[in-house]
Amino acid sequence: MDLEPMQAILKSVESLAGVEISLETVRNPDGTVLIKAGDKITLDKIEQLKDNGLNRIWVKVEEVVPPLVEPEKIEQAKQEIQRVFRSAVEKFKIESEQVWRVSQTVLSDIMSNYGEKISLVFLVQQTDEDYTYTHEVHVSMISSLVGMELGLRVEQLSHLAFAAMVHDVGKVLIPREILLAPRRLTPEEFEVMKKHVAFGERIVRKSGLNDDRVVSAVRDHHEKLDGSGYLAGLIDEQISLFARIVSVVDIYDALISNRSYKPSWTPYKAMTEVIKLASLDKLDSKVVQALVSVLGLYPIGTTVVLNDGRKGVVVGVNRKNPLRPILRIESGETIDLLGEKGLRVVSVIE
Repeated sequence: MDLEPMQAILKSVESLAGVEISLETVRNPDGTVLIKAGDKITLDKIEQLKDNGLNRIWVKVEEVVPPLVEPEKIEQAKQEIQRVFRSAVEKFKIESEQVWRVSQTVLSDIMSNYGEKISLVFLVQQTDEDYTYTHEVHVSMISSLVGMELGLRVEQLSHLAFAAMVHDVGKVLIPREILLAPRRLTPEEFEVMKKHVAFGERIVRKSGLNDDRVVSAVRDHHEKLDGSGYLAGLIDEQISLFARIVSVVDIYDALISNRSYKPSWTPYKAMTEVIKLASLDKLDSKVVQALVSVLGLYPIGTTVVLNDGRKGVVVGVNRKNPLRPILRIESGETIDLLGEKGLRVVSVIE
């Protein structure tokens, strides 16, 4: 399946609300086409999908807010980072000027379009190898948004966007049979995988990048506030703000990503998990709160039920009130809960 950069979500058929657009061509048992890629999944089609035993389907929703970064720029950034990482294998250093240019192009769009209503589009990686490059771009975009929400200065945002864009560069030195294993790693393999943060620090330093904030984001983004992370088991203030931000975003994007050994989580489920980790004092609660503000407690694509019984899909986020998103309901009507005080979300359908 070839997916363009968009708000693509792997949803359960049970959670479909009749307003989503299929990104897959689905066939009946006899081989006839039930739904073509690009078709709206109507209520009767949902029932047929259930009858055919299909549990999950890739869909998109038509956002009401233009995306912060143009899809073409996101794809181009991924391709650039892929070239940088492949070059790093041979040179043991990154082309920092190229990464700077790419990260600042993305950041510039985010800063220009940052407003009260927010929408991001994401890439859907085709393979596990593709994941690393896609992930770097996603983490840079979301980290930049979180940094803006936290009130960071432009100079700080610039270095944060850069650091997030290369936070996993050390993975280029992990053996491919471990990095691309189509299964969960053994404890021994995971110990090898953990070393990517140390490899990453060596690569950025060899590249002449000695800014402590950048180095920390690369080296410490798997540390946890309670000391349960790796490699150093740092706690609390020993972990820099950049590393705290990248840590939160890294987890969120990893959860919503599709891998050969696990299906993607829904954005709502991933956000709930990140909030849980903050409640356990593993992640910075202020950073998580900023993430919720920019992506919403109910991220785009989440199916919700309103207090009047109607079902709808989130198509936009109100940054100042993440509990009151913009919905498209079953009738096709768009409702902004910010202006509908009598309506509220009472449950989520996963």
